[in-house]
Amino acid sequence: EVGARAKATAVRKFDARETPITAMFGGELKTTIRFSGSKASASLEPFLSVSLDINAREVNTLEDALRDYFAPEKLEGVFNDATRQEGKASRIVQIAKPPKVLILHLKRFRFDGATAHKVVKKIGYPPLLQLEEGFLAPSFAQTGQRSYTLTAVVSHHGTKLHSGHYTVHVRQPTGDWIRLDDQKVERATESQVLGELQTAYLLLYQQATQATP
Repeated sequence: EVGARAKATAVRKFDARETPITAMFGGELKTTIRFSGSKASASLEPFLSVSLDINAREVNTLEDALRDYFAPEKLEGVFNDATRQEGKASRIVQIAKPPKVLILHLKRFRFDGATAHKVVKKIGYPPLLQLEEGFLAPSFAQTGQRSYTLTAVVSHHGTKLHSGHYTVHVRQPTGDWIRLDDQKVERATESQVLGELQTAYLLLYQQATQATP
């Protein structure tokens, strides 16, 4: 594969058997590690969801968390197979194949070594998500589907890892929203759906070309 600046990149691919679940929620991530002065190596791996860290002070929206996740990372002491030595490298993760339905997991719990604490923090998320070009592998960025429509929000209510209560908002084929709370089902407005700022745990976005109006 030819990567950035027309340099060759060796690519390894990990295949997974397709199922109805992977056909709907499965995508592919490309991780590229580049050493200065040598050929980059990349791997393609399947994924069903993306887990996003929201604990950092500068992360206040879903877009902030995505930019943090897909930002290039500097690595120290990485072994270079080509030179057989340790050195510096850069690492970047990008979406090579987007799923039909993108599951974004907000990491609401953090561990301090002994116990888990819930991150009770407001995180904004849009009804229409536009994937930025930097999130996408070059082979996909120019031609791929980048717009996703919010179709479900799973919320966790409570402050403990092993307890609490879950509710879910689901977008209907008509475009209307409903809220499911155990046996209780009721109508909801989009403003109510977007108001789950401190409890949203899983966000499900469907490709805009496939989402119902």
